[in-house]
Amino acid sequence: MSRPDVILSFVRYEIKRAIARRKVLALIAFTVLLDTLPYYALSTAGTTLIPGSAYPYIWVAGVFAVQPLFLNFTAILIAAGAMSEEYEQGTAELLLSKPVERNDYFAGKFLGGYTLFLTILAFNIVLSVAQAMMGSPELLILDEPMIGLDPAGSAHFREVFREFASQKVGTVFMSSHIMSEVESLCTSVAIIHSGRVLYQGKVEDVIQKVLDYSVIYLEAQGLTEQTIGKIGEIPSVSKIVPNADSVEIIVKGHTDIRPDISDIVVKSGARLYSIRQAENMLERAYIEALSKNNPGVRPI
Repeated sequence: MSRPDVILSFVRYEIKRAIARRKVLALIAFTVLLDTLPYYALSTAGTTLIPGSAYPYIWVAGVFAVQPLFLNFTAILIAAGAMSEEYEQGTAELLLSKPVERNDYFAGKFLGGYTLFLTILAFNIVLSVAQAMMGSPELLILDEPMIGLDPAGSAHFREVFREFASQKVGTVFMSSHIMSEVESLCTSVAIIHSGRVLYQGKVEDVIQKVLDYSVIYLEAQGLTEQTIGKIGEIPSVSKIVPNADSVEIIVKGHTDIRPDISDIVVKSGARLYSIRQAENMLERAYIEALSKNNPGVRPI
């Protein structure tokens, strides 16, 4: 049995062990108790429970709330377990029927526990979004809503937020460092740095304000140097970067020159597969905006 197989065996063992000892059920119960019930009580009790003069200082309660401490404690509790005791008692040898390295055993135990921790964290995110949407609010404020979610969970929540914004006539206000999520979800953005709003507006408008160029990706079979040279002769093309399976074309400004490129490729006899504007341009704009206000940040 290879070393990765040994570690994977202990990952599975730790998950089964935690479930058998009712750890997961206990953690879910604590998560609901410490996270869901207080928010539900506040939402149903109305605003009279909190004096108006205390609202500017509520953030202090959020910083020192029990939930962050509980999540960190959970990570340590699950990952640690009784590793040393179980190792000395020979649990590892009984599991694999042969001696194993202590480091392999500890690594497998920790990864298994950490997997459980991420499961609880994802469950907590689902509960938080459900809490926020109780009562059909007009404004939904989210902080890094996609952190800790797998691709299927992220896709599901994107649809939930889009439906909330379109059908329920509500507004979703989210903060995130995942620019691809922001670009795919939001209609308007604001780039903030050091407490200052650098740019704000429609996503497309912000990108065009920050960047003085656009990027086009061309996929075609049979492109020759002569054809690429003709594409480079288009007045607004500033740079062409051939890659393994595509060509990156840097264009000055934001004029859509894809019809011109397509015409050149087709007339050359090459087989055109796709020609598209680059995605994740908001990420480029974000880094460029920071570089203009912070010389230590390198633009893309």
